[in-house]
Amino acid sequence: MQFYEKLDFLMNITNTTNSALSLYINLDSSHISRLRRGKRNAVKDENSLRLMAEFFTRRCSYDYQRKALADILGVEFHSLDATNSSKAVLSWLMDVKKEEAKKVENFLNQISNISARHLTSESANVLTAEASAANTEIYFGLAGKRLAVESFLSEVLARKQSQTLLLYSDEPMDWLTADRKFMEKWAALMLQVLSKGNRIKIIHTVSRDLDEMLHAISQWMPLYLSCLIEPYYYPKKRDGIFKRTLFIASDTAAVTSSTTGDMINKAVIFYTKNKEAVWALTEEFNQYISLCSPLMKIFTPHEKTSYADTLLEFEKERGNCIIITESLSLLTMPEKVSSRVIPRIMDTSLNYIELAKNRMLNFQQQLKDNSFFEIIRIVDGESIKKGEVKIASYDMLGGKEANYTLEEYILHLENIQQLMNTYPNFNVCLTKKPLESRYMVYVKENLGAIIAKTSAPSVVLAFNESNLTAGFWDYLRYLIGEKAYRSPDKKESSGKLREYISTLKQYK
Repeated sequence: MQFYEKLDFLMNITNTTNSALSLYINLDSSHISRLRRGKRNAVKDENSLRLMAEFFTRRCSYDYQRKALADILGVEFHSLDATNSSKAVLSWLMDVKKEEAKKVENFLNQISNISARHLTSESANVLTAEASAANTEIYFGLAGKRLAVESFLSEVLARKQSQTLLLYSDEPMDWLTADRKFMEKWAALMLQVLSKGNRIKIIHTVSRDLDEMLHAISQWMPLYLSCLIEPYYYPKKRDGIFKRTLFIASDTAAVTSSTTGDMINKAVIFYTKNKEAVWALTEEFNQYISLCSPLMKIFTPHEKTSYADTLLEFEKERGNCIIITESLSLLTMPEKVSSRVIPRIMDTSLNYIELAKNRMLNFQQQLKDNSFFEIIRIVDGESIKKGEVKIASYDMLGGKEANYTLEEYILHLENIQQLMNTYPNFNVCLTKKPLESRYMVYVKENLGAIIAKTSAPSVVLAFNESNLTAGFWDYLRYLIGEKAYRSPDKKESSGKLREYISTLKQYK
């Protein structure tokens, strides 16, 4: 619904006139009339929207009004009280879920387009800063931090022996993101550092908002592909008043700074090669990381066995689940299709038959107590017939590209139809939305998520951090639709699936 449709709905169910609303939120009644008809842009002022939400929820005094409000918001009728109603209406008017979904979708599209950047000194070669003769240097502000970081990485590159870099910062990232040329130079220097066999332990700050956190992960994605990075996070809340940066190479040098408030442009940054100072900062980092948890596990196609183990462990956990893949989930693939597919993607390092058997057992157990939604992109029959639709996860579990035949795709869909008829907790959402098809998002509510970049080079991120898990879970629920998720109409979705199968059969 557009803003004007939402406003019109709320005014209708509460029998509100333009003049009554105008008096409460201090807007001209003619302006409200134009808002209601879509002749003016949506209200963006949060205070005005908050007053609107308060006004309408106060006027929803009858059960039929509250029931209509609950239905449109996609929440349970009994969960609405005065406070919850106002907050829910405000979020609805502000399109909070839509904005959050856009952030996640942008992230998925960004990582899908990341290409391979090989870790060779030739491809990552850049001019490095001259090593400073001073034992300690002092810099100031954003420009100073860039100089300090460049000197730090240059000093690491000058060393013959590889080491593990220790990185942490909860200070604003303007020093990196505000200067595109420096960001490109930083990325090239980091690639060169990794190409020499150095490793990285990094503590990410998950207290940043979802958009900033996803941006940080996408920025690090080309480096994650090296499998030389171990990401961590601190799982408890911090006040965020005092912010700190620690970039340490234990055998070489360190960069450190601290800020409060908006001091980032005036902050003092210390770059030191003093051994005692570097040792003390290393101890500070080690004590902090001992309180942290791994942020995620990172897999490339070289770690097939480890990925399969993590996948089985994830699927043993019980919880409501939603999945969207680049085509159809392997979990719902019938044996008559998998028996054809397995020889095409055979990799002797994995026992596919045993893996499929264990996954199916976990899947059946999941369906006994928890809901499972599969979001299916509607693909045109001509593309399937031409062999352009990939089999999900072939890259991580097989390595050889494999595509569906039209017959196999139809058999898979028919099996999904059978699963819907057999298991009350299994649901399907068919979507025609123009979504990228080069990723998989597989989430269990409040438990964790597996995000796969299926475009070359492939990489899988597995994590259980609560904020990221909630962000991807809300994204998938947004794709399904709140009402369709809470009260799925199996008859309708089964009918759509049957119609889709019938359409595809015409291409035979």
